[in-house]
Amino acid sequence: MLGALARPAHSHRSRRRVSSRHVGRSASRVSPRAAGWFAEPTADVPDAVSADAPLRVLVAGGGLGGLFAAICLRNAGADVVVLERTASYRPFGGPIQLASNGVSVIKATSESLFRRVHDVSRPFWRTTSGIRDGLKGNWMFTFGAITELPDEQDLPFSICVDRSDLQAALLEEISETHACDDENENETQRVVRMDAAVVRYANRADGRGVDATLADGRVVTADVLVGADGIWSAVRAQMFGEPGGVKGAGSTASFTGYKLFSGLPLFKPYYYEDVGYSAFIGPDHYFVTCPDRAGRVQWYGFIKASTPESPDVDDPKAFLETTLEGWAPEVLELIRATDPATIEQRDLWDRFPSVAKSWADGRVTLLGDSCHATMPNIGQGAGLAFEDGFELAKVLKDVRSRSEIPAALRSFYRRRIARTAAVQGLGRMNSEAIKILTPLLPIRPLVEYFIGPFLPLVFRAQFGYCYSFCPQKMDARDARALAEEMRARHKKEAEEAWADAEARGVAVVGVENAHENPALEVLAN
Repeated sequence: MLGALARPAHSHRSRRRVSSRHVGRSASRVSPRAAGWFAEPTADVPDAVSADAPLRVLVAGGGLGGLFAAICLRNAGADVVVLERTASYRPFGGPIQLASNGVSVIKATSESLFRRVHDVSRPFWRTTSGIRDGLKGNWMFTFGAITELPDEQDLPFSICVDRSDLQAALLEEISETHACDDENENETQRVVRMDAAVVRYANRADGRGVDATLADGRVVTADVLVGADGIWSAVRAQMFGEPGGVKGAGSTASFTGYKLFSGLPLFKPYYYEDVGYSAFIGPDHYFVTCPDRAGRVQWYGFIKASTPESPDVDDPKAFLETTLEGWAPEVLELIRATDPATIEQRDLWDRFPSVAKSWADGRVTLLGDSCHATMPNIGQGAGLAFEDGFELAKVLKDVRSRSEIPAALRSFYRRRIARTAAVQGLGRMNSEAIKILTPLLPIRPLVEYFIGPFLPLVFRAQFGYCYSFCPQKMDARDARALAEEMRARHKKEAEEAWADAEARGVAVVGVENAHENPALEVLAN
């Protein structure tokens, strides 16, 4: 549900910062010895791929998808450089959902990364997630399949993890799993180049690679260029003949009809330990809550907007309290607990599946949001990007000569397009279903009478498909034991944070629970 919502935030919104030890070096200050082919282009590269002449892969974009792809590709024997356009990594606020399929991909890629990620996550095991009445707060439908399917099928449980914590775990994995031969820098600095971005590319006429032109004018030659530079990807724009450097209404992205507001207050609601996420649906709008680490609660307000790119409101807290007047106390208390200076606001965009245009252009391909940006309500943004990196590494690992690369990238597109298009479709379907349901709230009992019996089957089918990509299973007993360990740590962190706030005179306790057990409340409806 929360796969692609988090945005860069003020530093105090993230409990854990990315250590400077794990931050890449500026591309303009990299020594030739450390950078290898990136700093010193090699004139004669043999066609045959070998340990002495591995594939040279340039990844445009050092976000979650780009970093994970780098890990997978390096494990497959490639020599990888990641270009990140920002000068340094900044903390990102708020959690994202990493569903069972994404967690399974991590486990299949690296047990050490799997452990790192779980050390900073909370599990969905033994929590309830679902849809609630935005005005009354009552549970309407629950998503039991989120925990039932992994337990039944020996899958890792879905987790909730701060984007900044996940980013730090990926950087640590890059730093510690491969030795660097330069004592003046660690492996992350060799692989991740900061303050560098690809602005255009050209497949070489001689078939000996792809030339990537960077923002500072330098040209770097690689065997493969991977565009992992997000929904406003420069690599995608050139590949598909779209306007370059254009965002929003002038782009080919699709406006979803919502402006998104988000906050991350320190707060102690009654449901902190027991709820994975709640989607409160009301007239025209919906509001999602998700308990985070360290006693915080992430919330997202999806506010209906008729046109994109409307000016940001000056006082988002007052605007939301007015817009959502009369909504459930569980919604309003989170808005009131949030410092208005920390509330983020942005238009929400996605893209239609790229079934008519291949992601493969010679030696160039795409992954993640650059080719299949999804609605956040499906909770699959990061998971799909991780699947992409995993599958791309599998395809390129089988390449024996550089002349095979274009065919391999076309194969990668064919392997991914049906699944990513289906998940994109599910996300958009969920969004449209909410638009249909909200006007029907006045006749809610009638709606629930007719569709209530079928929804559990629909949810189970949807989650079942999303979780069906599972390269490595996990015994249910081991998964439950790990989840209990995570729950205990999660509770301890939260209680310490709340106690510290109360000692400083900060009120963090929310309203009392006025609702039945979620399952009983759904039945009662």
